[in-house]
Amino acid sequence: MAFEIDKIIVKRLSDGDQSAFSAVFEHYYTRVFEFIRRMVKNDAMAEDVAQDVFVKVWERREMFAVEVHSLSSYIYVMSRNAAINALRRMGRVTPYADSTITPPLADSIEEDYYAREKELIIRLVVCRMPEQRRRVFEMSRYMGMDNQTIATTLNISKKTVENHLTLALKTLRSALASFTLLFL
Repeated sequence: MAFEIDKIIVKRLSDGDQSAFSAVFEHYYTRVFEFIRRMVKNDAMAEDVAQDVFVKVWERREMFAVEVHSLSSYIYVMSRNAAINALRRMGRVTPYADSTITPPLADSIEEDYYAREKELIIRLVVCRMPEQRRRVFEMSRYMGMDNQTIATTLNISKKTVENHLTLALKTLRSALASFTLLFL
């Protein structure tokens, strides 16, 4: 059912129907804004980037009928790319420390795509963490070190390690909640 509605909206958009665009904007704007805001951590920038996404949706509407099969996925990819580009312009996206980590193989193409996108969001969020928190998180989750070993290695208390991990996981949960919401 949702697929059929997507096809109708996409067709109306590609024909230049402004009411269809308004419906898409009203349905997706809050989700797109929240998703981008959690990535860039700046309300004004998130608003600008989210508005740019919808400007591009309108500008590219003519190709929708041919190229867009899932409106929510299309808008998500545009939002993700726009947020990444904004972070790059600010110099806040750096190559990930361990590029060998990949999500597990999924049962279908859609699940594989979703898992890879989710992993990308995790990597972006981890890259944007404060240096100490990022190091603690990577040592714990990617290197498999226990909290005491991390504390000893970084010359900080075990409680500080626990606090960093708690904050890192809270940030990741928030970003992933936005990601999941955008796919609904």
